[in-house]
This record gives sequence, structure tokens and C-alpha cells, in this order.
Amino acid sequence: MNHVVKTCTCGMLVMACLLINYSKATAQEHLDANLVQNALKQAANTEVAFIADVHLHDIYAAPATLAFGHGSQDVTSFDANTSGMSSQKSGSANQFPKDPETQAPLLMRSMQSQLTSTRLFNENYFAFRAALDDIADRGIKLVALPGDFSDDGQPANVKALARILDEYHTRYGMRFFAITGNHDPVRPFTRPGGKPDFLAAKGNEAAIYSPDHIRCINNRAWHCMDDIREWGYREIMQTLKNHGFSANTQDLLYETPFDSIEYEKRGWQWCDEASCIFMPDASYLVEPIKDVWLLAIDANVYIPKGQYADGNFKGSGNAGYNALLTYKPALLRWITTIVKRAKANNKRLIAFSHFPMADFYDNTQSQLESLFGKSSNQLKRMPLPTTTEALDETGLKLHMAGHMHLYDVAPPENPTGLVNIQVPSLAAYQPGYSVVTLLPDQHAKVETIIQREVEDFDRLFPIYYKEWQYRQRGGQTLWNKDILTSPHYLDFTEHHLKEVVRQRYVENEWPNALSTYIKNHTIGDVINQSPCPDLTKDLPVEITSQPALVLAYDYYKLRNAGAFADISGREKWYISGFNEDRLTGCSLPIANDLQRLLIGFLSLLHNAALAIDRTEVTVKGV
Repeated sequence: MNHVVKTCTCGMLVMACLLINYSKATAQEHLDANLVQNALKQAANTEVAFIADVHLHDIYAAPATLAFGHGSQDVTSFDANTSGMSSQKSGSANQFPKDPETQAPLLMRSMQSQLTSTRLFNENYFAFRAALDDIADRGIKLVALPGDFSDDGQPANVKALARILDEYHTRYGMRFFAITGNHDPVRPFTRPGGKPDFLAAKGNEAAIYSPDHIRCINNRAWHCMDDIREWGYREIMQTLKNHGFSANTQDLLYETPFDSIEYEKRGWQWCDEASCIFMPDASYLVEPIKDVWLLAIDANVYIPKGQYADGNFKGSGNAGYNALLTYKPALLRWITTIVKRAKANNKRLIAFSHFPMADFYDNTQSQLESLFGKSSNQLKRMPLPTTTEALDETGLKLHMAGHMHLYDVAPPENPTGLVNIQVPSLAAYQPGYSVVTLLPDQHAKVETIIQREVEDFDRLFPIYYKEWQYRQRGGQTLWNKDILTSPHYLDFTEHHLKEVVRQRYVENEWPNALSTYIKNHTIGDVINQSPCPDLTKDLPVEITSQPALVLAYDYYKLRNAGAFADISGREKWYISGFNEDRLTGCSLPIANDLQRLLIGFLSLLHNAALAIDRTEVTVKGV
């Protein structure tokens, strides 16, 4: 009888056996379903904040340390009015701008350098702390930093970041998980560094470099200091080991693609015909709380220049995932296994890295190439469709990215595919961060918060005005000093974007004919000069009478901030007035290149207004 029951092969007992086995299977299915639901409930309502592209610059770095005798390094000063350099252990702080409130010497970049860059530098110190305060007020304990957390991986800035993260961990119990970007490190291994556009007390720009830089070696730097060199992987990961780059006793799981957390084993062997090199990789998987997995992907690819043994590398800014597929194929396989394990073990998986995994310009790449050229608008950073397809095939559902200093949502080709969220930068328009909330139904809500208010954002304004006066006296290019009237940080970043558009994009990156016309005419002139003059019939005079530069400002605002962009309602006119049917149905033929450029830009502006991303999205399968 026992044998019959066990094998279910005899007589009427077959039916009984089938019923028993069916009951067992059904019970197991219910048990498995309950386990899944319990896991979802435990992780539900977990919030993770993502702060991308902080580009932290510690304005209170080396000069203050030297001034008060806490540092051991010397500062060497170059005086343009003398024949050479002199070592100064004291008194050098007087050559730096002073904090208007504390009179502490400041290590600042010039306003001119900020207004020709895609990011701010000096104000990031205050904006970062304001964002962390806001996150603390919301009770969020998990914070991810998807790369470019420092400006160029300088020791001064990375150490300042570590101090700030330590402070907020101690005060609020917040935990931080950083991954590398193309600015940290700039190259995989430590090298000389510095910039020519720091600010001196008189308001002039000054060159500050590390002592091993050629500018210091040849006595062509205003100051030379160790803390301004560019750190590589080893130093950055060691300094931030408590913030994602090493296992923590609080973690339920921590692993890397290399079965080791030791720096010397975290990397790839790259070989050419002559030799092999070790290329570090900071990727890791962490389970900071039960059933929540954070996958930090190091998507930096530093392509060797010449022979591998020479140790010369390109920067990773334009490489991204297109190059990763070639140079780090094993990393893609590791990601795929992580996704499968997360699904098998009912883990909620969120991936983040510095680089975008999908289109971030809302399918306008061909228009941008036609108007501005294939190398314009940082189009080299655009993932190829085949790259996005390969990343989608890993099974990832949600990826939080940075790098582009804009807010964008790239929906998947299929309803259950990969969603790429571009987290805005705190150092650009509109400044903000994103929060992922895990919902109990295997969905995730992604909300982006704009950082409108930043305490002390205007603290340096008196110093900037002194710089403006210096430039005016010297007949140098003047930036618009209206930025110094900004009532809040959001307005400050808008002024920043406008100056970048005016001084960099329109002036240097646009076709000359289009740039010249836009700078010297009104919106009405643009439309009348185009093959579609009838478009002005629908536009109110308060729009047509404005400078044509407003069109450029509005385009970059819409592209960078989507639904967050404030363009005073003009988007409705761009959508209705510049639609494809009206632009292609013009009665007049295109007579010259300027008309082609104008009609192309109006079409681009129309598409930017159409492609406004929602400020809150829900992602399935997370």
C-alpha cells in the first residue's frame, strides 16, 4: 500500500494521489505568491533620492586651510608684475577673494567661467546642502549619486564631499551610494590638474594648478597647490569608501562583478598586441534594506590612446554605453545575471549610473544634426538604438542617469521595457533631484523635485560684481550683471542658462547666418524672413515684438527642463503655430540658406514644446 501511494500507479489510488499532489502544488503556489506579496509589502513605500551632477566645488578649500595654518602644503604664487614665482606660506590668503560674511579666503571660479559652462561651480556648495536638507525633511534615508559628484575629482572637492556626506549620515541616519562619472575621475589614474579661470581678489581670473602640472613647472601659474590635482579611481574610492564604494556592516548584501571588494581586483584586463593594462571599475550591487537592491553601474570607458602600455587615455565624456558594449561586455553580462537573480528572489531593483541608456532629446537628433552638425549639442553622447536595445535585453526596468544636466523621460519601445530617467543637475536649469518610491504592486513612482530656494546662493554676489567691474575697466567680454539681481536660486540658474545660450550656444555652436540673424532681430522678423510669413497672424504682438533670442532661450529651457520650464505660456503658440503641416505647407519656396535654417529651427522649437515630459511617472515591473 505504501508503495502504491508513493508512485500513484495502482487502481483507484491514482485519483487520490493526483488530488494530493494537486493540493500540494496549489498550496505551494499560494505560499510562493504570499512570499512575493510579503516581499513587495516590506519594500513598499521605500524612497530613494537621486542627486546627479552635483559637481561639488569646495569654495572653502585650500586657501582657508593655509590662511589659518591647518595645512602642511606650501602655496606657490605667480605674480604677473614680477619676473617669476615666490613661495608664500603666509599672506597668500590675501590674494584670494574673501567671504563677505566671515572674511575667510575663498577658492572660487570666475563668473565668466560659469556663464560659458553647462554647469555652475561655486554655488553648488550651497545647493547641495539645500537639497540634502530638503531630503532630510522628507524623511528619506537612501540617497544615490549617479556620478560627477565632484567637479573634476580634485582632492579638495572629493574630501569636502566626504565630510558633507559623513555629516548628514551622522545627523539624519542618511546613507549614500555614489558611482563614478566622467568628471570623477577625469582619467582612470591620478594626474596633474588645475584651471586657468579661478578668481583673484582684484576680480581678475587666475591660473591655479597642481605643482606637477606643466604650468607650475614652467612658472606660469598664479598659485600651485596639491589639492587641485585630479584624482584617479583609487583615491576617490578610498576617500568615499563609506558611501557606496565598499561594503558596510548595515548592508544585507554587497558584491561587485569581480567577486571581491578589494580595489586591486575590481577591474578589467585590457590587452593589445604588445601589453595588458588594469582598468578599474567601481560597479557594485548593494541591498541597504531588506528586498531593495541598488545596482550602481560604472559606465565610464577610458579608451586608450596609442599603445596600452603608454598609459594615455581619452576622457569618458563621449564614450558612454556605446563604448561600454565594446570595452566592458562582461559588465553587461553581470547586469543581466543581477536582473535574473532579483526577479527570482523577489528583490526590488533600481539601476543607476552616470550615462544615459536611451535617447535624451526626444527623437530630434536628425533635426539637430541637420541644423547644427553631427558633433553639436553633445550628440556624441547619444546612445545608439542598438545600444539601448542591448541594455533593454538585460531585463532592467528602471535606470536613473545623469551627465546631460537636463530632465527627461525616455519611455520604452514596449510597455514593459527599460525606462531611462535623466535626473536634472543641481548645477543647471532647472536645478533639482528625483525620488523613486517603490509601490506595493511592483510599480515605482518617480517624482522630480525642483530646488527653488537655496540659502546663501547670493552670498558671493559682491565678489562677482567686483569681477564685472574689473572686466569692464579692462575692456573684456561682459556678462549680463542682471544675474546678480536674482531673487532665488531657480531664477539664478535661469539667468545662467540664458548667458550660456547667448555666449556659448548661439555665439559659437550655431551656424553663423542663423546666429547673426537671431541676435539682431525680433521674433516677428524671424517669421517674416522665413518662407511662412503668414504665421505672424496668429501670434500676439507681445510675442512678435520680443528679441529673437527669446526663441533660443525657450528652446533650451524646454529641452533642459520639459514641463518644469517656465516660458510664460509661449509653448502653446509654438505647438499650434509652428506645427509640421503649417511649416511644410508654406506658399513661398525656400529661397536661401537662412530661410532653411529659420524654418528648421522653428520646427525644432515646435517639437521641443510637444515633447514635454511629465513631472511624475510610474514605471512597471520594478
